Amino acid sequence: MAHENTCSRCGGSKLESGRVQSTGRIHFHFENPRFLTVHTGYVPILSTMCLDCGKIDLAAEVDKARKISKQNQS
Repeated sequence: MAHENTCSRCGGSKLESGRVQSTGRIHFHFENPRFLTVHTGYVPILSTMCLDCGKIDLAAEVDKARKISKQNQS
């Protein structure tokens, strides 16, 4: 997962990658995923936390999202 080198809130550079989790992993789910794809409609949510101010940024796994999005149908 690629991240900015500095925090968008405080400008700090102490960023740590991880994931936001509940009793299971949290995913983004397309309401209308592309039909007949080998991928599920769930896209993992990745995160980064600033160790200076505590801000957490979330980002989706965009490569998988592109594979199952109807916008990328040929």
